[in-house]
Amino acid sequence: MNGHVMLEATTSSGDGRGGDQPPAKARKIVAAPKGLGPHAMKNVPSSVLDESERKLRRPKVQTHEVYGLLRAHYDLGDIDRESLKELPSYDDKNWYFCAYTDDPKTGEKVKHEYVAKVHNGMDSSGVSRGVLAAQERIIGYLAAHGVEVPNVVKSKLAMYTTPGPNGTVNLVSEGTPGAKREFCTRVTFLASNQVAHTMRVLTYVRGKTIVQVPMPHSIDFVRRSGLFVGQVCHALSKWPTPKEMEIQQDRRELGDAVTLPYVEQHAMCWKVLTSRSRLWDLRFFMDVQHFMTDLIMRELFEDETRIMMCNTVFNAFKHLVLPVADKLRIGILHNDLNEQNIIALESGPDPVKFPANVKFAAIDFGDVVVSWRVNEIAVACAYCALDKEDPVHDMSMMLAGIQSVYPLTPLEMRVLPCLIAARLVTSLIMGMYSYHMQIVGEQNDHASDAAAGQANSNADPSGEPASADTPRGNVYVLTTQKSAWTALTRILTVGAETMFKRFIIDAYSEGSSVVVPQAAGYPA
Repeated sequence: MNGHVMLEATTSSGDGRGGDQPPAKARKIVAAPKGLGPHAMKNVPSSVLDESERKLRRPKVQTHEVYGLLRAHYDLGDIDRESLKELPSYDDKNWYFCAYTDDPKTGEKVKHEYVAKVHNGMDSSGVSRGVLAAQERIIGYLAAHGVEVPNVVKSKLAMYTTPGPNGTVNLVSEGTPGAKREFCTRVTFLASNQVAHTMRVLTYVRGKTIVQVPMPHSIDFVRRSGLFVGQVCHALSKWPTPKEMEIQQDRRELGDAVTLPYVEQHAMCWKVLTSRSRLWDLRFFMDVQHFMTDLIMRELFEDETRIMMCNTVFNAFKHLVLPVADKLRIGILHNDLNEQNIIALESGPDPVKFPANVKFAAIDFGDVVVSWRVNEIAVACAYCALDKEDPVHDMSMMLAGIQSVYPLTPLEMRVLPCLIAARLVTSLIMGMYSYHMQIVGEQNDHASDAAAGQANSNADPSGEPASADTPRGNVYVLTTQKSAWTALTRILTVGAETMFKRFIIDAYSEGSSVVVPQAAGYPA
């Protein structure tokens, strides 16, 4: 039995009592994509199948069900039911809520903020559940290396385990000699549609997402956000590779302080994430063509100029990146450090103005993978380019911050422009696909409210206002469409060679006027 079992338990979603909550609205499910019919399945890459399945297995869970699960399985104090508010999400469903406990000294009520995350059916079942365990180990690893991240909250459920081989554990009864009691961090339940989903609770990180920070962003702010991305890259680069783990095991036999369970748990995470086929992993960028082709066949993507732009990036990736792929450094990645997942931590009474020494935090570890390390930088730079007059300049400033902590190799610098464009194309195609297919969750007033100010709830993927009869999809998947097309156009106009040169020239030209405090809480 795998090591993640000791942190997880299965339960029921409740007895069906939903108070005065209305029943969920019926959801329109369209036909399967033309390119993914049964006749074509044998030729479809695993990353495409994974992404398609996620669209169909997004949680159908209501707020009152989440409240019942929290009450039944977590000891958080007095949970404020009225505070439960659904947050924007892509594959999973998230709720913000707060709970109150009594201060042991004063007796006053203390407010605590949390996020309840219900995972997609794909990650909640079978071997994929090992990914959830890996996510938690990565969160803990980053926290131990000084990176601000949410804390995973343990439930009231407990299991008893003894160590097993290769980083696994055995479930045993309470009285078994050597048994260790572990409180579960995840609760798996059966939703009303009879699909199993896993829920966990994390502490809420108070602050502003980068997209919520008023524009224009100062050079210092951009560089400091890059410094944070570099800190994440630096910390994860210390995660031992399989070869390094073999060396650590040998040292343990010689009396080294590294323990076998520690090494084996790291090895298990690496193995689980290496086998993960995610379309949002840039190693699988060419597979995005399947979804673009399907949109074109359905006459949902007909802009010839934009189709040509996407094909330009696919062609560049095929000829510039793939031939050198085996020479790129490999490691564990967060893989989604976008403008929604980096939090500028609030400091002081004004939540809008941030101090010069602003700190950041990372959230949402749902896309963690083992992949090319440079992809982490490409993702961050791609979203840094959004809504910028000169996106190359802003990306150069972010890159300067990153490289002050985590230097890139010459080869990584060469392929970076193409990888940035590839991430933008992935975001554009998959956002468009999810919206048009209408299979990314139920319409929800809470989700629309949470996304207000980030996207027009009636917006069309083209970036233009929708007509009255345009179907409304999950607005979260549309947040980057208009600005991403603009950024991609500007990047392709500049060209990869000019981008490469400007990444170097712009960073050095601004270097004397921007101080990046490497020693201020950021490990070398």
